[in-house]
Amino acid sequence: MRSIERTAPLLVAFVALLAALLAGAAAVWMTVREAREQAAAHTPEYVASTKTYDSAGKLLSETKGRAEPPPTFGARLLPGEVSCETTPSGTTCVEVTSAPLERRLRAMFPILGGAAIAATLLGAIAGMLLARTATAPLRRLADVAGKAARERAYSVRVETGGGEAGRAAASMNDLLAQMQQRDVELRRRSTELEAVNKDLESFAYSVSHDLRAPLGSIDGFVQAVELDYGHLFDATAKEYFGWIHEGCRQMRDLIDGLLQMTRLTRLELQREPVDLSGIAQSVAESLQQGSPERTVRFDIRNGVRTIGDERLLRAVLENLMSNAWKFTRHKADARIEFGEQGGAYYVRDNGAGFDPVHASKMFRPFQRLHSMREFEGTGIGLATVQKIVERHGGRAWAEGEVDKGATIYFTTGTDTMVHA
Repeated sequence: MRSIERTAPLLVAFVALLAALLAGAAAVWMTVREAREQAAAHTPEYVASTKTYDSAGKLLSETKGRAEPPPTFGARLLPGEVSCETTPSGTTCVEVTSAPLERRLRAMFPILGGAAIAATLLGAIAGMLLARTATAPLRRLADVAGKAARERAYSVRVETGGGEAGRAAASMNDLLAQMQQRDVELRRRSTELEAVNKDLESFAYSVSHDLRAPLGSIDGFVQAVELDYGHLFDATAKEYFGWIHEGCRQMRDLIDGLLQMTRLTRLELQREPVDLSGIAQSVAESLQQGSPERTVRFDIRNGVRTIGDERLLRAVLENLMSNAWKFTRHKADARIEFGEQGGAYYVRDNGAGFDPVHASKMFRPFQRLHSMREFEGTGIGLATVQKIVERHGGRAWAEGEVDKGATIYFTTGTDTMVHA
């Protein structure tokens, strides 16, 4: 539409200028033709001189016309020719001049130039008006579409008329009506889904919190039975009691994981600059202090920053680096890395790894790729990571191979990373 508004005035102005030039050329041609006819008829205006000779060739008389400057370009259009006519009494020679023609042309050129300029300006103005008239329906369509896209105001409509523009406006109105209906339906479903999610979160929090009491009772009464009546049970029964204690411990870990995931995902998101390298270094020091007997090489890239919630992103790195610490337990040359690559942040280890076929399951709650005998855990950590990065507008994914380590990538929804 803008190209039409730019090119239409230029095109119409060019056509008007061309028409003015053609009209001027026609006027010049007609003036030259008339001058030639008058010169051929020896009109006094075009006669430069008349000479009369007797039969012996002696000049008898000479009459000169109006004294004028010698012609320049007019002589090319009307050459100064001499024509003679012989009679018994003598010979008469007439010489014509192009000075009158040149005088007329010099008077015409300013008029023709002004007409060409006026035609060009009028053509440009007419082109602008024509372009505005032609693009007015398209402009209305564009304005309505732009408003609907910017403000999501699908209730706006385009004025309809006749012709192709009217049919296009009617189609646009039908599309806006459908989008308005779908927007209303989407808002309704979003509200319902948000309410359901809040109910599920509240339910999970309440259930997890309320399970603590009966679970503590089970564990406590089993311990009391062991203390008061332990002498009545054989080794197999005592082994069963041990499995009950272990099951209670695992249940407590699951409850703690659920409570942590629910608490973290319900926190209000606060975006601010976050030093991920500093957090990763802090987590590494904490892990090393917790198990000083282990030798693990940490490779943490400096200056990695992003925009997000520091509390939640700290939980992300704590979960990922704790997993890496756990799964490198049986490696003599354990190594854990943190950095950025291809627009994403990552935590990489050279530990137990996993089968790539199961990569999509890793971020689901309670999904475990290793048995409890190999590696402890609840299956809540990566699910918590997924929820946190999704709240930031990002995503998380995993790559790895069995016995060759794993790499967990995540983004925070920012277009570009922030470096120190």
